[in-house]
Amino acid sequence: MDGFVNSCQLRVPLQSDGEDVRLPYGITEDDRLVHVTEVASGLACGCRCPGCGERLVARKGASKVHHFAHHVHRACAGAWETTLHRLAKAVVLEAREILLPKAVAEAGDLSADVAAATMFSYEAVEAEVELGDLRPDAVVTGRGRQLLLEFHVRHHCGPEKIARLRARNLATVEIDLSRVPRLLSRAEHAELILRTAPRHWLHNAKVAAEEARLRLIAGRMAEVERRRRNRLHGRIADEVAAAWQEPARRGHRGWLTRAADAGFGEFVGVPMPGDRCFVFDAATWQAAFLLYAAVDVAGRTFTAENVLNYLQRQGMLKEPFKPRRNWEPELVAHLRERVGGFRSPIEVMAAYATWLAERSVVERTLKGWRADYEREWEARARIDAAGAARKRETDLRAKVNLLLKEAQLPTRSAKPWMDRVLPGFGGSPRALAREGGDCFEDVLRRLRELERMAWAGGDPVSGDLLGLPLEGLRRTRQAEAKARQETLRRIREEFAAQTGERRRRESSDFVDALLAEAALSMGEVDGLAWVEHAVRSASGTTFDEGRLGLDRVTQEHIKGALDDERRRSELIEHAATAGRGDEAVMTAEAVRCRQELEARALRRFVGDADMARLWLRTTQPALGRSPWTHSVDERRRDECLRLLDAALPKGKRR
Repeated sequence: MDGFVNSCQLRVPLQSDGEDVRLPYGITEDDRLVHVTEVASGLACGCRCPGCGERLVARKGASKVHHFAHHVHRACAGAWETTLHRLAKAVVLEAREILLPKAVAEAGDLSADVAAATMFSYEAVEAEVELGDLRPDAVVTGRGRQLLLEFHVRHHCGPEKIARLRARNLATVEIDLSRVPRLLSRAEHAELILRTAPRHWLHNAKVAAEEARLRLIAGRMAEVERRRRNRLHGRIADEVAAAWQEPARRGHRGWLTRAADAGFGEFVGVPMPGDRCFVFDAATWQAAFLLYAAVDVAGRTFTAENVLNYLQRQGMLKEPFKPRRNWEPELVAHLRERVGGFRSPIEVMAAYATWLAERSVVERTLKGWRADYEREWEARARIDAAGAARKRETDLRAKVNLLLKEAQLPTRSAKPWMDRVLPGFGGSPRALAREGGDCFEDVLRRLRELERMAWAGGDPVSGDLLGLPLEGLRRTRQAEAKARQETLRRIREEFAAQTGERRRRESSDFVDALLAEAALSMGEVDGLAWVEHAVRSASGTTFDEGRLGLDRVTQEHIKGALDDERRRSELIEHAATAGRGDEAVMTAEAVRCRQELEARALRRFVGDADMARLWLRTTQPALGRSPWTHSVDERRRDECLRLLDAALPKGKRR
């Protein structure tokens, strides 16, 4: 049965040949409708046009689709319609079954399947039967039932004819042949007419009975719905009436500020009848309306519903108005009876949008309203500029408050200061902040300098104080700076005195130690004389003054000289007691080896003669004695040199 239903849809695409006179069928001399494939070519076909009765030529060439054409060219626009009607009647007369469409009853939103599509077998058929004021295209009779057929080629059955069919309870099916291609075979045309062309019931007794039952059900459902709606409308009316009396509140100033920044200040706060559905005053919801319509969705069409949904998301609708999306006429009429001056939120939105359109803020379109892009760009630029100006002003006020707080001054003086003209800047701080630019940056730089002065221990600044009460603070910081300088001077003097005393004490201790060492190596008299001479030579003053003023470099130099003198004296003494002969040679060799070893040690410990001498005279575990004592010949000198190479130089000691 599903196959029958699907077969009701026309599968063959519409074929248009561009010639109203090109026909697949003709009328023979014995008044039969024949297909072009059933006759001879040319005028030998002996056929006439079904529409106008003129002679036809059967064109059956090898390159074109076979068809009939008028022997004498003429317009015959109704030929195909007449042919198709006659063909449909002939096919039905020849056949003995036809597909009946699916029967569906419909009443309002209700529908029910009455019968599936099925093949109807019939025993008798008549064409163009007179049934009083009705003349169907064909009447078929089968199984004791009569069925009327109407073939739709160019015109549907009109409502008057359908009414007469239903009044007389005549089962009728209309078959849609309006899109049947011309140049098909007779068998293909028959298949379309009997089975696959679209078809529907014009009247079916069972469908009519079912539709009556559905209308009864629909009427009951409508009555239930009407009662439900009346109850709902009554409840909504009570809620709306209560909310209608609630006074509107002042909204957040941010809406008005942004609207004014965008240049819409003159278009808000307009009295609009019926706007008591809003929580906030007219200025607030109208500012939100404009920011949405002329900024957020500029360039796109918006409707009253769009704006209302936006305002609802912003929490601007009173509670009874929030859930309402479709304000049905019945509900609006009921509310107008209950609430004086009531208008639905949609109407208020439309009225305000129309008011704006009259002032060229928005423009009317077919589906709503729209604001142009240029207005949006200008509005956004103004909003950004105003926001930046307010931020500069806020930052400036915060800096001044912080400065006064650091200076332990009352911050209330910042408010009048913002509107006081600053000498040298050509405007008040508030005006400079709104304009921005170099003058404002100069004010900020000066404020940063004053803020650093206000910090504990800050340095005083000179010049303009920007009209702020900071003169007392500056005098305080100047006194503090002077006290700090005096304290620093005193500390430096004390440090210099302590350093000088320490150096004198260190110099005196060095000379005393030098005297003791010189007396030990040279004798008390010679040692004292050598030290006095060395101190006078190094200091250029008397011995008593010089012994207190030797620096570290001079001390190192004198000590090195004393060590050299002591070694020279030791060598001389050793040479004097060595005698002659081999002992003298050995002594000379020992002196030479020791000198070479000492020279190498001084190069090894660069710039640290004390370390070199300390190494020479310190007992080395590998030698069992000091290198100086051990180095008496070349072999022992070489042993000492190897030890010296292994010793770490200055800066590498651990």
